[in-house]
Amino acid sequence: MSKPQDGFASRFLNRPISRRVTRLLLKFPIHPSAWTILIFFLPLIGCVFLVRGDYLNVVIGAAIFQAFSILDGCDGEIARAKNLESKFGERLDHFCDFLASLLYVLALGLGLHRSSEGIVCAVLITANESLLRASKSEVSVASSTLHESLYARHRGMIGHSGLLNLGDRFVWWLFQLTKRDMAVFVFLILASLDRAEWILHLWMIVAGASVILSAIAAIRSSIGHSDVATRDPPA
Repeated sequence: MSKPQDGFASRFLNRPISRRVTRLLLKFPIHPSAWTILIFFLPLIGCVFLVRGDYLNVVIGAAIFQAFSILDGCDGEIARAKNLESKFGERLDHFCDFLASLLYVLALGLGLHRSSEGIVCAVLITANESLLRASKSEVSVASSTLHESLYARHRGMIGHSGLLNLGDRFVWWLFQLTKRDMAVFVFLILASLDRAEWILHLWMIVAGASVILSAIAAIRSSIGHSDVATRDPPA
């Protein structure tokens, strides 16, 4: 019930836990989309702790977001087990993840008295999301391993941005280390080490770099740029 797009945290921590939860959920007539909506209360609760800003509350808030990251895998597992996968469910899940990211940075920024930094992070996250949607064309990227480890929306961005010029292996590691599941886990560690402000710093750096790459990809895609560094994955 795992996915090839799973990052390190999902593969070795989140999935082993979420699969156990899913086995219990499959005993009940719960729809994947219903689960997606149900667990969204976790980011809302996490924000209540993050905005308080002190060490203990920030750690609790980060832990709640980590719990959300784990349980967020159950809807897809239920869908695959019951053959209920759909574009609507995928879009709903992604939208909830997007909102959770915005809530995280805004609440943490407010709690750490770094509201401007939290707002900038939220703007960059939103801009990147908009640019990824603007780049409609999907391309096959590099090796089959890299191709399968990426969501379709990211394949177009990588292919059109020229990022592959840095090498397939480099791109693979870059995306593995910046996947959402890995980021949320690292953020919990930073909060535990009383370095919560680094969460905003790192998120701003990654989101800013993503916006630049997505903008390049969107522009090149829109003008039909042909010299894209791509190769068809082996059959």
